[in-house]
Amino acid sequence: MLSVAMTQAGVVPGLILPLHEVKMGTPVEGLVKEVLVDEGDTVESGQPLVRLVDDLEKLDVERAEKVLEKAKFDHEAAQKLLKENIGTREEALRKSIEHDLARIQRDAAVVRVEQKTLKAPLQGVVVSRGKEPGEAVQLHEVLLEVVHIRQVEAQFYLEPAQAQKVKSGDKKKLRIPSLPEPREIEGEVVFLDPRMDAESGLYRVKLRVDNADLRLKAGMRVEAEFAQP
Repeated sequence: MLSVAMTQAGVVPGLILPLHEVKMGTPVEGLVKEVLVDEGDTVESGQPLVRLVDDLEKLDVERAEKVLEKAKFDHEAAQKLLKENIGTREEALRKSIEHDLARIQRDAAVVRVEQKTLKAPLQGVVVSRGKEPGEAVQLHEVLLEVVHIRQVEAQFYLEPAQAQKVKSGDKKKLRIPSLPEPREIEGEVVFLDPRMDAESGLYRVKLRVDNADLRLKAGMRVEAEFAQP
């Protein structure tokens, strides 16, 4: 666990962390057909990132569509005969159930195709790409890592007396020594860990920081003034 020492009166060092960091895998096995992003690319939520070979699954969708088309025709015909007092309720019910089952099978086939495409669950930056076209993918194997950094968190470890004076929602000026001017940014306290670290005797605190211009990078050192213990 990080042990924090005061660099000067009231100034505590911390670290910039990504708001979200996601290791992405697929719910199915298969072969990689194409990887649509590279490390460093910015992606949007829902954007396709990796496609697995899905030829058979697409054929299953076509077959299911044809079966559904016939089932719909039979269902509508049975309903028409029933209204004309020619068909029976049992036959109309049977065709209705067959139509519903065909629709469910079509929907399931569509889902199997969709599972062959890995999509971004959030807006972020690709930081790791683990597979290339032609490589095999195992169930739930990590293919990509994406981090969200349009907002980041500044994490600090405080003495108990310092932590007692910090409240959720507090605004605080932060300083990033490695940035060119301006080096100061504002953060808002979003998390106060109720647990003391047994090794260091410190409490963990996180501040949320807007980073729309992507100036802040995960791993940067940050400083903030906290009340002296």
